[in-house]
This record gives sequence, structure tokens and C-alpha cells, in this order.
Amino acid sequence: MRQKDMYHNSFEESYREPFGAAPKGSPVTLKIDISDRYRVSHVILHYILDRTDDEKTKEMDLCSQEHQQVSYEATIRMPERPQLIWYFFEIILEDQTLFYGREKSYESGEGKVYNHIPPSWQITVYDPSYKTPDWWKNATMYQIFPDRFYTAGELEMEKAPETSLVHAHWENDPVYIRNERGEVIRWDFFGGNLKGITEKLDYIEGLGVSVIYLNPIFEAESNHRYDTGDYHKIDPLLGTKEDLETLIKEAAEKGIEIMLDGVFSHTGSNSIYFNREGKYDSLGAYQSKNSPYYSWYTFHHYPDEYDAWWGVGTLPTLNKENEDYQDFLVHDEESVIKTWQQSGMKNWRLDVADELTDDLISQIYRQLKKKDESSVLLGEVWEDASNKTAYGKRRDYFLGGVLDSVMNYPMRRLMLDFMKGEMDAYTVHRRLMTLSEHYPKEYFYAVMNMLSSHDVERIQTMLEDYLPDDFSQDEAEKLILKQIKSLSLWLYAFPGVPSLYYGDEAGVTGGADPDNRKPYPWGRENKELLDWYQKIGQWRKEHTALRTGHWKSFTLDKDVIGFERWTENGVDHFNEETSDERMLYLFNRNTRKKIEINLPIQKGKWQHLENKKRIFSSKNNVLTIELEPCEAMLLRLMK
Repeated sequence: MRQKDMYHNSFEESYREPFGAAPKGSPVTLKIDISDRYRVSHVILHYILDRTDDEKTKEMDLCSQEHQQVSYEATIRMPERPQLIWYFFEIILEDQTLFYGREKSYESGEGKVYNHIPPSWQITVYDPSYKTPDWWKNATMYQIFPDRFYTAGELEMEKAPETSLVHAHWENDPVYIRNERGEVIRWDFFGGNLKGITEKLDYIEGLGVSVIYLNPIFEAESNHRYDTGDYHKIDPLLGTKEDLETLIKEAAEKGIEIMLDGVFSHTGSNSIYFNREGKYDSLGAYQSKNSPYYSWYTFHHYPDEYDAWWGVGTLPTLNKENEDYQDFLVHDEESVIKTWQQSGMKNWRLDVADELTDDLISQIYRQLKKKDESSVLLGEVWEDASNKTAYGKRRDYFLGGVLDSVMNYPMRRLMLDFMKGEMDAYTVHRRLMTLSEHYPKEYFYAVMNMLSSHDVERIQTMLEDYLPDDFSQDEAEKLILKQIKSLSLWLYAFPGVPSLYYGDEAGVTGGADPDNRKPYPWGRENKELLDWYQKIGQWRKEHTALRTGHWKSFTLDKDVIGFERWTENGVDHFNEETSDERMLYLFNRNTRKKIEINLPIQKGKWQHLENKKRIFSSKNNVLTIELEPCEAMLLRLMK
């Protein structure tokens, strides 16, 4: 049998209507074509409800017969309870039974023929009453590791933890000082603070930024502060509650929101709650079973054997199902969330969201929205968030009422694999379409897209590792600069919230932690790169199509990826009023070859956004463009 003798493509509305995720209770029509060479007895649609593992079947109707293809169709109604639906086809012939399913379990689109139960396509059934805030879908993010951004005023060394090493020079590289067991025994600090961020708001605004995401700022022993000591106090080295409130207020005056990092899966062992080191004036869970915090933790052999994040003893794990802890975090009058809401904090990123329960996340979500519906709850998730399973349970992140957004690490991996040459443009296209198919559009346009973060190597360092060795240093530097520009433009022109990790715009390099957390090089920035990020930040601000316009991916060569963004008939993808415009992104990843592409596209003149003197005309509805090695361009259809 030839594979094309049967055909279903989940990306095409002629085979799956509507495309992508489906509102609860809505109809979805599925179609499959089968060559008329086969004597078909029945075609059965199989679909499985993920919540209950309940498999249903429906016989498909013959709906058309042309071009030597017979088409079969069935319409099914989505359940009222949001969940995933999995489907495949069974084709009963006179002499055998065949199946048609997804070719790869992690990639949608076309399928293939099997003689056994195949991988299934996914339909995400969601509650459409939940919307992600409009401001967030239009946002551009700047992520700051507070200790390493900027110091305002004199560093007050007496406020540093006893185990600190405070750098005398801002230009130093970060270090970890460990004992023979590999444990960090002294944390190094540079002294960046909240007042420093406030002082640099004009700079941040100049990057086109509308939300600043801060790594943890609560009192802690370490420089990263993921080992919270007291959720109700700002770390003294960073400043005060009043400093945070000033930052929130002055940022808001510039149209910039603030987002805090919520580390609610574990605390520090050196904390008011656990108090293993005895540094706090409290009765910690480590000190006594009579501690008010004892039930927050899980001990196996009291007091030294307890659950800890990844086995790290300084990060004892919290019992997320403990009602006392939930009240402390969310519901009490002076709960963590309510306390900081009173200071104007409405947006949170949840550290290791997979290790929190969906129930706890939704409690936080409801409290945030109760106070301000425009609040945003972002989760740290490293995989496809629509079908994520953690601790044996399917997560409800994007079904409604749990999260507004996740960190889009899957897209980052696609971009890097493309640059490494481990994935061609055709595969990137299919994988991006798969994410778009799996995510309800409210969430696809709300995910946090990034090239670097505090948990991964910086983009410039990664690209240096990917280049072949036979380029001279000068050639390599020029190519890497072009690659960074091309990838960042991809990010800023793509649906979702582009996130710029502090210092990437200045040319900061860095491998694994702590090297990826170097201080911002004030006065030593890469001026060309900085100018570029300011430029693309403004483009994104100026063009609605780049934020909430429609999106269509395509590729014409294994080395060239592209997509269109557009608004039409006076509205964007969410039916919000805006002016009509059409944009086109193209990128040639090849480091050596120019590549000419011929793109079927709307007739007209297309203007290069960076160099407005470059204008390309489509002839006979085909646009011919030659792309230099590592060149990307953003074009605008001239009216």
C-alpha cells in the first residue's frame, strides 16, 4: 500500500474543522480520503476521552468521491468537561483491517497507515470562558536576575548573609565556592538592588518592554534566592517593601508591569519555617514536631531525613496539599499573595509549576483574578503544556482557570536544533504547527518565548558552540551577530510574549549556571546589538500584526523558515479593532550559502523594515528574494 492511498492532515481545515483546540461542547468534523482502488466496507473513527480513558467509536459517512479518492466524514461533539481527546481511524476492507494515525506521537499534521493501533492525534478541549489578559498578549518582557542588574547607592555589606562573598568589582565573573561534597558554602553577591532597577526604567522602556520579570526577591541566604527564608520580607540586600512599591508605581507610569517569581514548591532550610540552621527567632519544623510549620514538610526520619527538591538538603519540599500551607500562601488575610497584592503586585511566575498541584495553582489563579482580572499567572513548564503529565497526572494548565501562560521552552529547543542543523525547516514548521494545534489560541498568543534565561546557557555562547571551526574569529563574530539578530527578530515577530534576558542585548555571554548570571556590562555594551534590540522592540510596539495578528507558517527550503503575520477587515486575530497590515518574516540559517526563494504571496510591493529602500515586488503573485547566509528579514506589504 502507498502511504498517500489514505490521507488525513490535522493542519488542514478540509480534514479537521475547526483547526486546533476546540471549545467544550463544540462540534469538530474529521475527514479522511481513501483511494478508490480499495474495496472499503466501513471506516470507523475512534476517539478516546483522556479523563476517563473511555473509548468511543463512530462510523464515518461517505461524503464525496472524486479524483480517484473517496472521502469519509464524521462530526463529533466535544465533551462538556475540558480535557484531551485522542483520535485515529480504522479502515475495514474486504480482506483486512488497517489503521491510520499520527506518524509521530509528538508531531501532528499528516498521518500514515498502520496494521495495528496507531499513535493518535490530539484535540485540546478547553473552557472558552477563560481569557488571557489583552495587555499580556501584547507584552514584551525583560527578565532580570536582581543581584546582577544595577546597584543604586552604596552597597550595605552588613545586610549580606554571613556566608556571603561580596565582589569588589562589578566586572568580576560569578563563582560558586563549594566544599568537598560539592555544596555551596559561600554565596557571591554583586549588590544589584530594586532601586537600581527603578533608576534604569528609562533604559528598559527604550527596549520596548512592557513587563519586567524579576527572579526571586524575598529574603534568602543564596544569591539566586530560590531558597526562600521569609515570603513576607524583601531581601535586605535588594531593598525594602517600599522600594518594591516604588518600582511598581514608577514602572506603571511608563506602561510597564512587574512580575515576581513565586517559589512555592520548597523553602530554604535556613528559613523562618524550617530553621535548620537556627538563624531565625522561630520554632521551625526542623527544630520541633510542635512547630506550626511541621505539617508543611514530609519527614522520613526526623529531623534529618526529609523530602527536598531534587534531594538538595537546603531546599526542603513543601506539602502543597496541606491546608495550613494553602491558607498561609493564598487565603489568610495576611497570606503571601494577598500581602503583595496590597503592595500592587498582581503578576507571578510560578517556579517549577509541575511540582505544584493544579488545585493549588488554581487557588492562586482565582485569588489573583478576584483582586484584578488583568493579573497574569505564568508557569515554569519545559514541555508541551497541553498534554504535560507530572507525577502520574495529566495537567490542566491550558484547559481554563489554572495558568495564563507558560515558558515556551519547546519553541526555544526547535530554534536551537534548527541552528545546530539537527532539524530542518520542514520539521520546525510541523512542530510549530503542532504547538499551535495543541494550544488554545488564547494561550498560544500568551506563552513566554525566550532564547536565554537564568536556567540555560546564553544564546550567544550556544551559537558560538554550533559554528564550524573553519571560520576565522572575525568571520565567526559577524555570523553570530547575524544569527542573534535573526533569531531575536523571529521571537519578536512571532505570536506570544518575547522575553529578553537582561544583558543579551548588550552581548553578554555565559555557559551553565553561574556563568549565565554575569553582571550587566554598563558602559561596555555591544552597541550594534543594543541598537538592534531597541529597534525590534519598537517594531513590535508599532505593529499590531506582530502581536495579535493572524499567523501562518511556511517553508520552501530545508534551510529557510518563514511566516506571515496580518490583520484584515479592521480586526486582529481576537476580533479587536485595529488597522489592516501584513508582515512577512524570512530566515536563511545556512552559514555559507545564499538561497533564493520563490514564495506564492499576495501581489504588491514588500518593504524591508530595517532598510526601507529595499523594496521587493511580487510578480504573478510570486515573491522572489535572495537571502544571504544567516540573514533574516521582516517585510511589510506597502499600501
